Amino acid sequence: MLHRKIKDYRALYGALALALIGLVLSLQSILYMHGDYFGREILVARWHWEIVLNIQILCFAFMWFSHHNRILFSHGRWRARAILNFFIGFGAVGMPAFLMLMSAVLDWYRNPPGIGVPKYIIGIAATIWLVSNFLVPAIQKIILERWKKPKKNNNSDDASLLSRLVFRHWPAALAAILLLFNDFIGAEVGFIMAPFLCLLHGAIVYYMKAFKVPHYETEACDETEACDAG
Repeated sequence: MLHRKIKDYRALYGALALALIGLVLSLQSILYMHGDYFGREILVARWHWEIVLNIQILCFAFMWFSHHNRILFSHGRWRARAILNFFIGFGAVGMPAFLMLMSAVLDWYRNPPGIGVPKYIIGIAATIWLVSNFLVPAIQKIILERWKKPKKNNNSDDASLLSRLVFRHWPAALAAILLLFNDFIGAEVGFIMAPFLCLLHGAIVYYMKAFKVPHYETEACDETEACDAG
């Protein structure tokens, strides 16, 4: 059963946090893209932002709980990796608050922007997210290079790696396709779905971690570093 396969339940909290924030951002994208239909008043409604900020506070707690042990009990490069992932996850979860502050600075509450401005922001943010999510793993690989052990390659390993790559990156590929063909699809579907798909892309990484024993529970002390007792 699924619960017997899960090794790290804390990782699921990180996945849930990113998925929830992605859903919130996509719902807000609908409000900006189709403001004439939903009414601009909802963008400044107190109940709207109270719901959004409460969800964000909950997701901050989920993200902290997901990373706490990884940072506290890891050592050396694994701790550096855990801290890097924590800041990336925390920044992603904080996007609604950033949107709120940006709206206040640009006076969007009294003078909502035209549809072109949200589209531009979503396009830039999605591009940064997609690019960084391919660059950050490369940086992490460099950080952890000395810790890797050589593995024997075989066809089954290659097939398993390919399936994991497809599962991990399909939301990113779909987000890129929808953004590229947004004008052909209509209804601004690409810009509405992009926030959710981008954060779902990050959530899948946490979901995949849930099926692995956390490294801090199995790592051996590096001979050149002193390991703390905890």
